[in-house]
Amino acid sequence: MLAPNAYSFRNVVQEPADNLGGIEALWYARAADLLHFPALGELAITENLQLAPGAFWYQLVSVRHTVRYKQTPVALARHADVYGQALTGTLARHTAALAAGLEALAGQELVVLYRDRNGEVQLVGTPEQPLSWKDTYDSGLDALTRNNYDWTLSGQTPRRARPYLGTWDVSAVGLQGGLVLQGQGGQVLIRDRRGNIMATVAAGSTVVLRSGFRVAFSIT
Repeated sequence: MLAPNAYSFRNVVQEPADNLGGIEALWYARAADLLHFPALGELAITENLQLAPGAFWYQLVSVRHTVRYKQTPVALARHADVYGQALTGTLARHTAALAAGLEALAGQELVVLYRDRNGEVQLVGTPEQPLSWKDTYDSGLDALTRNNYDWTLSGQTPRRARPYLGTWDVSAVGLQGGLVLQGQGGQVLIRDRRGNIMATVAAGSTVVLRSGFRVAFSIT
């Protein structure tokens, strides 16, 4: 009996574990910095993704419970589909630092890693089919309405989002210290006082938080 290849039929089964909606954390990198991308083979990527020397993943920390991911099949021809990819979220306020960060994203071709609230990590976008960034600012009408940016990362890919089981290096800029995040196994979540995830590290790791300010955080 021949071993199944990456595109063979297989049993499709319901996961027995709990199913939590929503996106827990999201990171982006320049698509051109993603080297030796495994476009073919199994959908899940089990080896660590390689970035160009000096390149990092950067965290995008949005308002809690605003980040959403949708994947929609798009028919190109009778026997060919692509997948529309869309990540959306909200960033609060209109500060100088936030505006500068968003300006740097304009026109960039990006790839994204996101982790859902079930702990599953997915790669969205590829070096050949990157995602593009758009944001819209709305000040609101009064103190009872939101003052925020709504952002979108979108594009089309020939395959579904790729489950990712490797690790990734996060830039020190904005996190006050570079971190290596683990995609599988035991994890420790470090949250700020508002409940936003600052970082996730493998259980048993040593974490050093450096900041010029007092930081309130919890470890779970």
